[in-house]
Amino acid sequence: MNIPQNTELEKISIQAQSTLEKISYPTKKNEDWKFTRISDFNPESFNSAKVNFVSQEIINDIVGNESNTYKIVLIDGIISSKYSNYPQEKWVTLSFSEALKSEKYQSILLSKVNSISDKEHYFNTLNMASYQEGIFIYVPKQTIEEELIELIYINSEQDQKAIRNLRNLIIIEDQSKIQISEKIYSLSEFDFFSNIVTEIFVGKNADFRLYKIQDDVPTSYLIDSTFIEQEADSTALIHTFSFGGKTVRNELSFDHKGENINSTLKGITIIGEGQEVGNHTLVKHNQPNCESHELYRGIYQNSSHGIFNGKIKVNKIAQKTNAFQQNNNILLSEKSSIDTKPQLEIFADDVKCSHGCTVGQLDNDALFYMKQRGIHEKEAKALLMFAFCADVMETVFIPHLKNKINKIVAKKLGVNSDFEI
Repeated sequence: MNIPQNTELEKISIQAQSTLEKISYPTKKNEDWKFTRISDFNPESFNSAKVNFVSQEIINDIVGNESNTYKIVLIDGIISSKYSNYPQEKWVTLSFSEALKSEKYQSILLSKVNSISDKEHYFNTLNMASYQEGIFIYVPKQTIEEELIELIYINSEQDQKAIRNLRNLIIIEDQSKIQISEKIYSLSEFDFFSNIVTEIFVGKNADFRLYKIQDDVPTSYLIDSTFIEQEADSTALIHTFSFGGKTVRNELSFDHKGENINSTLKGITIIGEGQEVGNHTLVKHNQPNCESHELYRGIYQNSSHGIFNGKIKVNKIAQKTNAFQQNNNILLSEKSSIDTKPQLEIFADDVKCSHGCTVGQLDNDALFYMKQRGIHEKEAKALLMFAFCADVMETVFIPHLKNKINKIVAKKLGVNSDFEI
């Protein structure tokens, strides 16, 4: 167990350890975990991940040489100054241990960390009790950053099954804008479990965009819990693209703290043999005149399993709320399955709220029509599935990022990467 050496943070971690002893490990009797392969996440099956050497050749291959993005590279949870590239004069990126040494940022970190995450959630509490470093990003007021920031996690080779708990804190002050993509690369041939908690504070009239690209190795497991608190007139847009990993559980929670807030949650899941991806979302409309738009699309092949559990809660004072939630799924095999549960809890009477879900197969009439016009069946199916994903991809406004995701989608569908969504 690695508790940072700071009195206040130690208190928080020790309290989390105490709480962990009182709460139960989730089972399928718990409604939120009913469909999840919970046994895959049993922390007793894993040892604490070690910090090991990763060759420069491997890191260079992962990081790439794109010059139109900034990069924050974490090797075994520790920021690598050698491979990272970002302008500290505009916004601040530090490890928790570095931020705690700074008189300027220590109080900011301590006032925010562990303040909006679910303290009764077993894995969030486990994370707080035993996290191994984390990243602190602070964007001052009226800071506009147009370049994409790539957050790259590299987990080194391990000699046994391992778990790493990482905790992130991102603060975007008023009238600022920032956009981040994140991706995990696990190098171990043994099962590797990443338990990541990220707390994000979006200030008044701020704009925040996050693109999660999940395409890790087949021996990886992930619980990715993200908590977002938005102030008045702010925008937060989160895309989650799930392609790789053995078992993945994404949890997104939005909390509205002012009026005229816009929250967008979108996702694409394309998985195959033996994979499971669950998307669990919660949007809390606490103030009037706010919007949330939620769209998740899933394509399930072979014996894969998907989960969608989305909830929108509208407080009684949250009049004029406009909330939309939709989950659409295609099953390409009799062995594939999806458990989907969209939910609305509305306590206000002047609102526009809708939700829905569909589960089906590819349109045989459309497939026949395309084949009649000389398009090979494999390409015809891929075109239909690309079109199925288009509504999600239309809000990815960064061309090179969109192109990267297109290539991953094409690879998952087994077709030429010249296809574009």
